[in-house]
Amino acid sequence: MFEGREILQWLYHPKQRRYSVAKVRIKPATGANNSGNFMDTVQQINELLRNEPIIVMFSTGKDSIVMADLLMKKYSGRKEFVFLYFVPGLEIKQRIIDHYEKRWNIKIHQQPHFPSLSLKTGKKYKMGDIEHGLRAKFNISYVAQGVRRDESLARRGMLKHLPYGIDEKYKKIYPIADFSTKDIMSYIKLNKLPLPVEYQHGWKHDFSVPDVDGLVYLKNNFPNDYQKVITEFPKLEALVWARIN
Repeated sequence: MFEGREILQWLYHPKQRRYSVAKVRIKPATGANNSGNFMDTVQQINELLRNEPIIVMFSTGKDSIVMADLLMKKYSGRKEFVFLYFVPGLEIKQRIIDHYEKRWNIKIHQQPHFPSLSLKTGKKYKMGDIEHGLRAKFNISYVAQGVRRDESLARRGMLKHLPYGIDEKYKKIYPIADFSTKDIMSYIKLNKLPLPVEYQHGWKHDFSVPDVDGLVYLKNNFPNDYQKVITEFPKLEALVWARIN
């Protein structure tokens, strides 16, 4: 089993965040360079996949919210939305999930994230394990993720040769691959899409899997949620105590 600081060191090990992709040497789509092109990539994906059902990974972060909204508007195939939780039933996450379930008239399925499973079992699960389980559960091949090429050099390379953000080999689609941060925020403003409360408090991303600073934030702002996390993973409290003392 994992001990003390090793817990969060493992949770954020960079290797757990890498995804393998096919190296298809086709010129990629240009994506969303202005507000008039916001729908283009999703429309192209819709036409190329011909109503293929998809799993939509909904983290509640700004990128996944924009991706999901675009897919709701322009992707006509069956869509199964999935939120991966670290601890179930946290108010900070449930608020935004409830909003978008009502707004889009959908069901957002909730399942444990791989770090949560790993901490509970002592076995190192990966995102691929989660995706494999979801594909079997819904009998769907394609998984949609809100990944953008401008987030890092690694993601730029990962998405470089994927036509229209479609990875045929690994059955992944990246509808917002060519969006910039400015594009994302413009779309959010234009469509009046609420963001999770943590963005209002200065966070630049959601934290479905909180780090130590995220746990301190929960302790100070959502004490009931913090208690749920500590009840589930008592050893994390020592990391919080070390940070605030």
